[in-house]
Amino acid sequence: AQMLLEQEEANRQKYLLKREFVINELIETERDYTRDLGQVVEGYMTMIKTGDPPMPEGMDGKDIMVWGNIHQILDWHRETFQKEIESCKENPEKIGSLFTRYERRMHMYVKYCENKPKSEYIVAEYFEFFEEMRAKLGHKLQLPDLLIKPVQRIMKYQLLLKDILKYTEKAGLDTKDLQRAVAVMHVVPEAA
Repeated sequence: AQMLLEQEEANRQKYLLKREFVINELIETERDYTRDLGQVVEGYMTMIKTGDPPMPEGMDGKDIMVWGNIHQILDWHRETFQKEIESCKENPEKIGSLFTRYERRMHMYVKYCENKPKSEYIVAEYFEFFEEMRAKLGHKLQLPDLLIKPVQRIMKYQLLLKDILKYTEKAGLDTKDLQRAVAVMHVVPEAA
């Protein structure tokens, strides 16, 4: 019986360690994500206000449609969500409720995705202008690669949460909150 208990405990530790790896990935990728969004907001959006390089003929007012509500998304991640996610390193059991608590906030992404086709059209139309800005900013990634980040991120949460759920379940811990979180993060990208 002792052997069996030791084996079970070893298994539990193994799955908790795997879960920890996924949580670390969630934290790391969240930091990268806010940094990437910052390149749009503090890079392009700030530069465009300076008028150097000058905005091309016919683009005036269209730039607003390029960004959608990316500023709002960045502010929320930077001021609130990133810190909340980082705090889950110490308290992994908080992860599920974190995502369900901010379900309404996540609908910012629906708005962002609805605007995305218009944004892509304008970026393609004035691509040289945005490339000139990119050269000045010294960015590696092109603007479309940065603007797709929120779409990718909202999908990524779902995958990470599924893994966290799987390992939490295998470790024999309560998964009610995580199951709800996975459901929420399935609904939001669907709506988007």
